[in-house]
Order: sequence, then C-alpha cells, then structure tokens
Amino acid sequence: MAVQLNFNGPQRKTVKDLEGGEHEYTTRPNESMYFLNCKDAAITVNSRCCKVSIENCKGSKIAIKYTPITSFCEIVNCDGVDVVLEDNVNLHTISIDQSESITIHVNKAVEQLEKVWWHKVSNVKVKAKGSEGDGFLLDKVPGNNKIQKFQHVCKPQPDGTFTKEPVMRENGYPITEKEKIVFDAKQEEFDQKMMAIVKESIRIEKK
Repeated sequence: MAVQLNFNGPQRKTVKDLEGGEHEYTTRPNESMYFLNCKDAAITVNSRCCKVSIENCKGSKIAIKYTPITSFCEIVNCDGVDVVLEDNVNLHTISIDQSESITIHVNKAVEQLEKVWWHKVSNVKVKAKGSEGDGFLLDKVPGNNKIQKFQHVCKPQPDGTFTKEPVMRENGYPITEKEKIVFDAKQEEFDQKMMAIVKESIRIEKK
C-alpha cells in the first residue's frame, strides 16, 4: 500500500496503530516520519524525510531507503524492531532508548553509521548484510546480562568491530570522556587567548 503524504510547512507526520501488513510512505524532505504503536508491520520510508522516529513499536520492520536530512533516527520504548538501512543510506546517529531486541541492518557499518547512542537497552545489534552470525551485540558487557542503565556510544571501525564508550552529561548534553577532554582543552586555549587580549588592552590603556 503506497501512501502520498501532502501537507504544508515543516512538521511531523504520525503513523500509528498499524497491525500487520506491508506499508509504504512517501513524504517531503522537511517532514519527519513518526511511527507509533505499530505491531508486526513491515514499513518502508520511500522518500527522503527530515528524520525517522519509532516509538512503542513491536515486532515490526522499518526500511529506510534514503538518508534523512538530519541523518538521524531514534528508537524509543520498542521491542523486536528491525531497522534496515538501504545501501545508499548514511546515518550520523541512531539513538536507542529503553528498548529491547533491536537490530540495525546495514551493508557496511563503517560507511553507513557514524555512531549509535543507547540507554537502558538490552539485545541491541548491528548486522551487516552477508555477515555470518547474529551480528555485533552493542550492549554486551562480560558477566552482566542486565539492561544497561547508563548511556553509551559506539562507533564502527574498518575491521568490522565497534569501539564503545560510556557517555556523561555535560551541561545537560551527552558527551564521551574523550570528547570532553578535547572540548576542555579547546576551552582552556580559548580562555588563555582571551586573557592575553585583556592583558594587552590594559597595558595599552596604561601607556
């Protein structure tokens, strides 16, 4: 079933309460696609949109055929959801929150994914096409099968593995320890330059 969505102005198009069946949606680049309370549905986003949001969905498959304008996809309170990125789709960030059994299907993770954020999740995987096994389990911690309560970020590497780092909150924004070190160094350098400018202006005024 193909559906053409037509509406004016930047806004979010909500598609909710789908149960079973195959569904295709076409929308505009400045419009976000929001899927809510869908169950056992096969969904295809057939055009470029602003971003893709998936909330409270179960047993569903969402295929994204074009890179969203924001290069962002978010998954919240979902269970048993597969997100399929077509070969030409490149996402900067996938955010997964309070969800279980989520699989991200890609062609080559290192080319299609910049990072994956997750918080309070279990059994979250990235699976490359043609790869053996069940995919790379992002939230796996040796000796700990409980839901991960702290936010993490992972980044794909050329060898097919992922680096994984915990995330902290800095002024309300998520940031990794490495990013914070770089940010703090740049901030200190900026402060020193500003101090030098102030001192120089004071010296000139005294002359």
